Amino acid sequence: MVQGALCFRQRICGKTNILLIRTGEAKRGVIGLYQANLKNEQSRGLSVRYRGIDDKGVASYLLSLYCSAAILSDDAIAVLEDVEVGEYYDYD
Repeated sequence: MVQGALCFRQRICGKTNILLIRTGEAKRGVIGLYQANLKNEQSRGLSVRYRGIDDKGVASYLLSLYCSAAILSDDAIAVLEDVEVGEYYDYD
């Protein structure tokens, strides 16, 4: 990330952005969607296709994952910006 690169060059460290995600359909959060009935489907949304064997005897496979996310309400996702991570309180 760009911020990590700046940390070493300019000594600007200790801040980051944090993505907050509420998950689950019952909580009106973020859910995963998978395409059904794929050709060569191995598991939900995952298709595996045999591509052949090369001249050295190495088998090749094409792995494809078909998935997306749906945000069910406006407040299911948020970003905390410029969070100080260099200083924290130790609860022990």
